[in-house]
Amino acid sequence: MTARTEVNFQLYDSENKIISTSGGVVYVATADGAAKNAITDKDGVALTNPRALTAGSCSFYVLATVATVDLYIQAPGGQFVVKKGAVPGSMQDIHIDTVNKNQTMIIPVSIADTTAATETDTLFNVPESCFVLGRLSGMGYRQLTADATETIDVGLLASETGGDANGFNAAAVLDSTPLMLVGTNGALFSTNAPHASDFNLARSISYTFTAGTDTAAGFIIQPILLA
Repeated sequence: MTARTEVNFQLYDSENKIISTSGGVVYVATADGAAKNAITDKDGVALTNPRALTAGSCSFYVLATVATVDLYIQAPGGQFVVKKGAVPGSMQDIHIDTVNKNQTMIIPVSIADTTAATETDTLFNVPESCFVLGRLSGMGYRQLTADATETIDVGLLASETGGDANGFNAAAVLDSTPLMLVGTNGALFSTNAPHASDFNLARSISYTFTAGTDTAAGFIIQPILLA
């Protein structure tokens, strides 16, 4: 039987109280990487990654050979936190800044987890009432692995009302070696104004690598201002 170790965490707010509301999601990445680390239940049955939170907490298993994983967490209130080097086998208490309205979503993406030229839902959502900020406020993409001649689009899922697959970051070029790519504002940012999120409109953040992509990996950097 394959040996596995549990990863378990609980979110706490700025007053050190347990966050127990519904909502939120966690992306489990390989240590210092952007690709997904495989997660399962205690019996070894594969679980979806990213994984939804339950009352501000989450539990899953990884292979016993995995020393650490990196957790990219969106709290139920829309706040974002990154927990690097989470150690399986120990309970993780993770504190969320629930006071600061300025938040930055950091969403790992890798061609290893998707299909080129196909819009992919990250399973992270912009909160239903917030301003999504553009390149002048820090929107961009951080590369781990470049991919010659290829680009990435970031937006809101096109299949949703008001969605636009490159509405946030349009055709950010991946064929150079800079760590940080500023990108180009997509159509959801009108004349560099923020995008106002609304519960009646698309909220699912998506990305699309161009057809020849085969090595790209990195992080979507998306600042938001919570209402």
